[in-house]
Amino acid sequence: MGKTPEEEGMIDCISEHCRDVKDAARQKGFSKFTRNKTDEEKAEARKEWFESDMPTMLMKIEEAVKETSDADGYSFGATTTYGDVAIWALLRDCFPADAEDTTKAAEKCVVLNAIADQIQSHPGVAKYLAERPDSLCGNTPDDSITTSTIGSPPFVPTNSI
Repeated sequence: MGKTPEEEGMIDCISEHCRDVKDAARQKGFSKFTRNKTDEEKAEARKEWFESDMPTMLMKIEEAVKETSDADGYSFGATTTYGDVAIWALLRDCFPADAEDTTKAAEKCVVLNAIADQIQSHPGVAKYLAERPDSLCGNTPDDSITTSTIGSPPFVPTNSI
């Protein structure tokens, strides 16, 4: 992940920040699986998440990554790391129903979007997305690339880590 334990720790922090965003979304309680809220309460929680909470969290990650990046398109240093893949998964490989709102929530995050775009353009990622099997999220090779698998980022470029 990094060349030193300190670098590994910084990269891990970036990926954990991304996980914190996903955990906060889950805790907000607007998914289909939330049982203790009405549809109206879920709709209001979803609106608040994408219009306020998520943009705020993403801007905090944006500011942190500005301190650790040495080049446009990278969250740490100037090479692809797991942190970059975690950012891509958060912003580009989300549930299809959340893709538009996620894009809007991240619209002011120039650094994070550059990182996500850099990963998105990696030939290995494009190949993976084209070949991955159907999942609970509706991923098929014909779907747009803004779909997701459940869990951690599914792909780490092997030639750069």
